[in-house]
Amino acid sequence: MMRLAALTLTAILFALPASAQSWQPRDGDTLAFDVTRDGGEFGTHTVKFTRDGDTLTVKTDIALKVALGPITFFEYAHDVTERYRDGKLVWVGSRTKNEGKWKTLTAQAAEGGLNVKGDKFKGLLAGVVIPSTHWNRDEMDQPTMFSTETGEMLPMTVKDRGTESVKVGTQTIQAQRFDVDSDIDASFWYDAEGRWVKTYFETQGSKVEYRLRALPV
Repeated sequence: MMRLAALTLTAILFALPASAQSWQPRDGDTLAFDVTRDGGEFGTHTVKFTRDGDTLTVKTDIALKVALGPITFFEYAHDVTERYRDGKLVWVGSRTKNEGKWKTLTAQAAEGGLNVKGDKFKGLLAGVVIPSTHWNRDEMDQPTMFSTETGEMLPMTVKDRGTESVKVGTQTIQAQRFDVDSDIDASFWYDAEGRWVKTYFETQGSKVEYRLRALPV
């Protein structure tokens, strides 16, 4: 169902693109989203950041489920680990459960690009790619995104819709909205520091919304 997944790197070791709004997460920072479907509980999406010297590790955990008592109608899980060294992406690994089946992906920086082993692409990718785990605001500046679910490079068109009021926990903040036209059309909001604070998209007749519980402090 969802391909809320990834974008890759740049020759040999791919540096994160620079941006005036690039957020630099600190050790222990967490982005925890409650996910709703048509206003009802749907699941969670959590991104955790740890730093150890010059290494940044980013772990994403998505768990979505529609059930009635013991009967499960839909279940989706997507776990992603990104590893950066000196600001350069050196490794991505993921596992995905959809329609009861698990699949995995690995991607490692290599000479000339990123060596990907995914469900729908195996080979070397070159050029600027940022894992579409969405925490990196610079993803909105790219013409394609690298799916951490399948390994594909998915074309996307991004439109800047300006700033809007967004509720985060008990406070209301101003956030920049981007509308993304890709595998699934979605809107993403980032605050003034470049932190991801909200997502909205529609799929199979349902309205899905991500709301950040609280800003990292």
